[in-house]
This record gives sequence, C-alpha cells and structure tokens, in this order.
Amino acid sequence: MTRIFSRRKRPVLEALGQIFIVLSFIGAVVHGAGWHPDGILWSVLSKASAVSFLALFVAVNIRTFGHALLFFALIFSVSGDVLLEIPTDPPGQAFLRGMMGFMVGHIFFIVLYLTNRQPMSDISTLPVRLSSLLWLFAFFSGYMLYDGLGEMRMYVYVYTAVLTAMATSALLSKFPFRLTGIGAVLFVLSDAAIGAREFMGAPEYVGYFIWAAYYASQLMMTMGVMLTDDRPTNFGGYRFD
Repeated sequence: MTRIFSRRKRPVLEALGQIFIVLSFIGAVVHGAGWHPDGILWSVLSKASAVSFLALFVAVNIRTFGHALLFFALIFSVSGDVLLEIPTDPPGQAFLRGMMGFMVGHIFFIVLYLTNRQPMSDISTLPVRLSSLLWLFAFFSGYMLYDGLGEMRMYVYVYTAVLTAMATSALLSKFPFRLTGIGAVLFVLSDAAIGAREFMGAPEYVGYFIWAAYYASQLMMTMGVMLTDDRPTNFGGYRFD
C-alpha cells in the first residue's frame, strides 16, 4: 500500500472517518480491559462502541453497494453484541438472541463477499485449503459439543454453518487475504472459543481471547473492504493504490 488516500476531495469526511477508527479502538480496549464503571449499561455501551464506530466509519464513506452491505453487517453485529450482554430470564435466551443478531450480520457479509468473489481461475490453493479446514473444524466442533448443547443444538448448528459459509466466502473473495480472509478466520476462532466457554466449561479468562479475536476480525474485515476499491483514483476515498 503506497497511499491510503488518493486526491483529497473530501477531507472533512475522511478526517471524521479516521476519528471513528480511533474511537472504535479505544472502545475495544476499554471494554476488553474492563476500564469502565460497573453496571450493565456501561458494559453494553463500551462493548457496542467498538463496532458501532466501525459502522460509522463505513457510513461516512459509503460509495458502493458493497459498502452498504458492510454497514448493515456491522450494525447487526452490534445488535448481537448488545443482546449477548443484556441479562435475560432464562439466561440462555441472551445467548440465543445474540447469536441470531450475529447470524443476520453474517448473511450480509456473505452477500457482500459473494458479489465480490474472485474468478475460480484466480483463486490460489491457500484459501481453498483454509476453507476446507474450516468446514472440517465446524463438523468436529459440532461433534464435540453435541452432548452439551441440549435444546440449543439445532440453533448452534445452523449458526455454525452460516458462520463457516461467511468465512469461506471471505477467503474466496477479491478482498485482501491478509485483512478480510484472516479477519474472517479470527471470527470463527472467537466464536469457537465462546462455544468452548459456554458448553465445555473453558475458563473465564478465555474471554480475553474471544474479545481480542472478535474485534480484530471486525476491524480487519472492515478495512479489507474499505481499502479495496475499483473506482478511479481521482474520485477520492479510502483504497489501495
């Protein structure tokens, strides 16, 4: 990448977008480290702020249909974050509602990546092998979690299939493998760690990995899309040049 910005036709919006990225990172650190006041409200706000500011970064730079799809994918991810954090009775309802929010977000990601897929002749062997490993990992995880899932089994299996399809479509898309592809794989690993904590008794400190991998995945997938563009250089905006 030689330049992030081309000709600066929209300096105010570009500066605003950069501020949103910084605020997103601050929100992620504050929530991950627990540097917020006690209480559900502050926990929800700090957690939601990380991806919300990424969505705002996309919103001020929307130029294509793909950008709009990314925006809605991030918005539904925020809904998943919030629904997971809000207590419910019974407690399992929060997990289910959050999972449904993320699943809708994954569907938007899938549409985004499929509409920007690479020609089959241009796909290298690494993304194909990784995709195959992800599906094997999904089947293995489903087998290992079978007894512990109980009534949640079908919901988790459907979500796992959609999540794996999202990661596969990201790996096979035209977006940079080092950003979008790895980011999608991190999303899978983060959710796998959630499954291990919720249904296999993994220790609570796994939560640090879950949050770090989750935020990194959202940031990398967002930048992978927003820094890749086929528009002429004189149109302005974020891109690889």
